[in-house]
Amino acid sequence: MDMMPRTRTVGVAVIAALVLLSGTSIALAATDAGTVQDNETENETATVTFENQTSNGTAVAVNNTTLPEGGFAVIHAAAPVDGDNATDDENGDNATDDENETVTNMSEEYEPGDVLGNSTHLESGDHENVTIELNESLEESQVLIAMAHQDTNDNQTYDFPEADDPYVTDEEPVTDDAMITLEEDQNETAE
Repeated sequence: MDMMPRTRTVGVAVIAALVLLSGTSIALAATDAGTVQDNETENETATVTFENQTSNGTAVAVNNTTLPEGGFAVIHAAAPVDGDNATDDENGDNATDDENETVTNMSEEYEPGDVLGNSTHLESGDHENVTIELNESLEESQVLIAMAHQDTNDNQTYDFPEADDPYVTDEEPVTDDAMITLEEDQNETAE
């Protein structure tokens, strides 16, 4: 009869060991899942979506931006790209091949120019409808470029060009462009 208590003790010890091992497996699985999630965040790329819009000329809205490490949505003037997209007309002025052609990818025709305004500091992650006050009011309808910038010096203040370089994908800044139509221009067209 002395064997019964010893068998019971060994059985309880085996069950306790199994519980501990399964708890460790669950903890390791949770750690692995957390690591995968962290890696996904690190592998996210910055994005910016800037759609054609009507504005009063003092502010514009960036529709969406993803900033993996936080930063700023920045509005740049759009400078025409010199190159193959334009031809000289008979007066020597640059003209597109088809004056009435609808441009579907303006990015090929424009490159970022001067900074016209920037958002406040945005935390890492996705942001929608980011309103950006412009440093000076627009005087005419025009194409503008939105660009995702980092906060490279971690001071939550936009300090480009000294710091806060653009996010880059395939060695190119992350940008999108849009036609900004001034409300007064729209009213004149409607009349």
